[in-house]
Amino acid sequence: MYFQFLIEDSSTEILIGHVMSKLQDKYSDKQIEFNTKSFSGIGHLRTTGNLMERKGGNLLNNLHIYLRGFDKSLSSMEHAAIVVVLDNDQREIEAFRRDLEQVAKESVMLTDYVFCIAVKEMEAWLLGDENAIERAYPLIKKKYIKAYEQDGICDTWEVLANMVYPGGLTGLRKKAKNSYSETGKAKCEWADKIGKELELENNVSPSFREFLQALQSRIEAA
Repeated sequence: MYFQFLIEDSSTEILIGHVMSKLQDKYSDKQIEFNTKSFSGIGHLRTTGNLMERKGGNLLNNLHIYLRGFDKSLSSMEHAAIVVVLDNDQREIEAFRRDLEQVAKESVMLTDYVFCIAVKEMEAWLLGDENAIERAYPLIKKKYIKAYEQDGICDTWEVLANMVYPGGLTGLRKKAKNSYSETGKAKCEWADKIGKELELENNVSPSFREFLQALQSRIEAA
């Protein structure tokens, strides 16, 4: 089974690497290969198609081009799937999913594909396994996760920052000084350290469970 992941940022790419490593161990009797292509952000689906809208290294801006390109290279492979992993952020998830499926329909896909949406963002998949967080960060502040609603439309990464970052969210913002680089660095660290500790089947994030099922069903059918 071969998976081609299209991922909006580096921290999600790190997490996907850990998830796939765990699946390769679980299904050791299967040949599972994967590749990831990460982008510099999610961007937005095109509306006019003008040059300014297509510019940049964001995933959604040229999603149709990426889907067609990977479809062309993978369509002759017997067991292959394109997996697009995205945050829904503030978008209404079902409307967002319909828009994504419309892009795939217009791209006339021959390769199997699936859109996996983290609700509200990737950090929700980390927050879905409290034990993994505690193994990665033994001194976590549990009070923040007790008030957290799984897959809630809330400040997800901020909750995680308050749990594990020295000085919490305030400390991170102070060090970042309005620059994303420090926040991005912290997110990559969380994805790596917590991702290593995740127990896939025990994750209670609904959107993570959907993502896991999308992968496992294809592995088991191959």
